[in-house]
Amino acid sequence: MARDAIAIGSAKAGRGEVAYGAFKVGELNDSSPVEVPVCIVRGARPGPVVWIQNAIHGDEYVGLGGIQWLLRDLRPERLTGTVIAVPVANPLAFRARWRSAPQDGMDANRSYPGKPLEKAMHLTAHTELLVHELFRYMTEYADAVVDCHDGSTACAMSPYAAYYEGPAEFQKKSRALAIASGMTVIWRTIGGFVDEKFPGSLKVYLAKKEIPGVTLEMGGRGQLDRGDVSRMHLALVNTLRHLGMIEGEVEILEPQVFINKGNWMRPATGGVFWPEVQPAQRVKEGDLFAVVTDVFGREKERLICPAGGVIVGVRVSGTAHSGEYCGNVGELDPDETH
Repeated sequence: MARDAIAIGSAKAGRGEVAYGAFKVGELNDSSPVEVPVCIVRGARPGPVVWIQNAIHGDEYVGLGGIQWLLRDLRPERLTGTVIAVPVANPLAFRARWRSAPQDGMDANRSYPGKPLEKAMHLTAHTELLVHELFRYMTEYADAVVDCHDGSTACAMSPYAAYYEGPAEFQKKSRALAIASGMTVIWRTIGGFVDEKFPGSLKVYLAKKEIPGVTLEMGGRGQLDRGDVSRMHLALVNTLRHLGMIEGEVEILEPQVFINKGNWMRPATGGVFWPEVQPAQRVKEGDLFAVVTDVFGREKERLICPAGGVIVGVRVSGTAHSGEYCGNVGELDPDETH
């Protein structure tokens, strides 16, 4: 639907304009505002509106770098449609360099669609209010959504794009976005897995609204590694190319691997963590994933790949508590050709 202008908080852009601003999601106890920064790049020609966000988990930076590089190069006169860029979706978590905002410790990507003030459930409702405002603007404007993630400080992720099963047209468009991103691993996330691992995640509620969306992951380690950022940037550029918003052909750097199930690896014991695999590595059932030792080097536990497939992510932190997420083995999708 054509619009004269797009306004999100203090950012307002008409056709052919770029606007920087922020929208308020709350206040702290000293009355200082909590605001989410946003940039709107409106193309000279009408077209799709794509919402690109990063740092719903505050210690994930690769998407931030990818968005910065994208905004550096976008020119309204050469853009069809509109890009709404939110490089830091969870500002209090970002300031704390932590996954969640310290005000309530809630995982924002398990809290969609959020709640307005009068319906907030938790005693400290910051994350509910934040997510409510994000989702409100997102669903008002977006024709497609790109949600950027990485392995944070503890893990490194393979270059992957995940889409969610849902209504036929939604799933078709989301799958096309995932493949067009050029990421190596394409993950069809199925309902049962999401219900178990990701209740309240963005992808679930985009499906309810039938807004195509994709989750992009790459790298981590708490770093802005330029190689990881470059791959994320390419995925964002590819997305805009796929949607006909900028010129150029989609670039797929290597053969893609399709998965439909993730096996989360968690040790039963705590100790020193020795990984035996790398992101994007192909594995067989029974392969050694990692070894946990005590501080003297005595072996306590071996983590074994429960299925064949590809390593989606692996822990890079040198220690692990019992039950802590230490990586993911993705099983090949039987409905896709490999």
